[in-house]
Amino acid sequence: MNKLINLFFNLKSKGFFHLIISNYSVQFIVFGSHLLIAKIMTPSDVGIIKTIETFINMAIILGGGGVIFALLKVIPENKDEKLRSYSLRFAIKHVLVFSSTVFIIFNTVAYFGLIFKNKEFIFWFHLYSLIIFPSVVVMLLIRYYQAIDLFKKISTLILILKLLSSLFVLGFTYYFFIKGYVLSMVITTIIIVIILLFNIRSSFYFSNNYLEIKGKIKYLAQTAFTAQIIDQFKLNSGFFIANYIIIDREIFGYYTFALIIVQGLNIISTSVQQFIIPKMSELSRDIPSFFQKYKKFEYRFITISMIIFLLAELFLPFLIETVFGTKYSKAIPLLRIMLVGWGIQSFYALKGVSFLSLGKMKYVSYYSFFIFMISVPLMLWLNIIYGVKGAAFAFVLQNVISFFVISFFVKKLKATE
Repeated sequence: MNKLINLFFNLKSKGFFHLIISNYSVQFIVFGSHLLIAKIMTPSDVGIIKTIETFINMAIILGGGGVIFALLKVIPENKDEKLRSYSLRFAIKHVLVFSSTVFIIFNTVAYFGLIFKNKEFIFWFHLYSLIIFPSVVVMLLIRYYQAIDLFKKISTLILILKLLSSLFVLGFTYYFFIKGYVLSMVITTIIIVIILLFNIRSSFYFSNNYLEIKGKIKYLAQTAFTAQIIDQFKLNSGFFIANYIIIDREIFGYYTFALIIVQGLNIISTSVQQFIIPKMSELSRDIPSFFQKYKKFEYRFITISMIIFLLAELFLPFLIETVFGTKYSKAIPLLRIMLVGWGIQSFYALKGVSFLSLGKMKYVSYYSFFIFMISVPLMLWLNIIYGVKGAAFAFVLQNVISFFVISFFVKKLKATE
């Protein structure tokens, strides 16, 4: 009991709970908006919005060009303020180029009807894509603050900004539906990035041209970007397959609703990952201590995740029926299946941290590629044969495959270090 109490206060002092609250506020906007839309719109409309956001979120990740990971690796290892300032300025220039390129590519794909055939949906996709660059910069600045160990400062600032913007987003969504949601998300994201840049303006002072650190950032960013491309296709392959195989848009809407609920639980893993990557990077030169600390983090994380999994299986169906009535009753069996996949995911969710913290992005590329190649044919078969239930089981299957493949590469990493 004393160990748990000490752990709680230790995490509190380091800003972990500030980070949890901050992340929750960010997720609340997306999650709350989705639930509001689900409440006032049809399941098929929910599917449309989820499709737009899945493509745009993928574009945001790729728009970072891998440099966000590079900062999380480089900054904790270097305490020189001038070097940190140079790294941040270089990173912002880097994401400007990559996010602009990704913006053009994704909008071109949408223009030729490869995402939607409906011209109105294509228009909203084009408009919503305006959040790509500001969203990438917001992610970059948040990770920079975390890398210099200012969890409390950035978490408090993000919490205030996101809670204020959530009122704006949810209000516009309620009164103007999809139009209000898209417009308000674009406006609030731009406002947030302007405020964050102003807040961190003192870090943009002139510094020398650190060619060595520039080369290291470029190398890490390139390897990370390659890994992210493969990883994003791996992560979203199940959704993309279901989107193109399940023709009935209402049935697809039930699947997306269940997926939205399950993905809402990922705040736990993302918060823990953001918190421990800079901490673990500091131990990257002491491998025995690194894996010893990693093992402790993983054990605690799995324990908490299993408690959440059991509570979700018991109470989420009841809460859904209470809030939505029978509107999404057909999504509940899918949700129960997919929660099993989320539970399995918790057993490997932190394993990727070992690769990121040690800068071994090639392993991320390797395991993402193998997971993608093994799971896609099986997920495609499940969707074709069993329809929407097959899509739910495909989510579980991919997580099972991911667990075994990633565990294999972690063992391989330990053997080579």
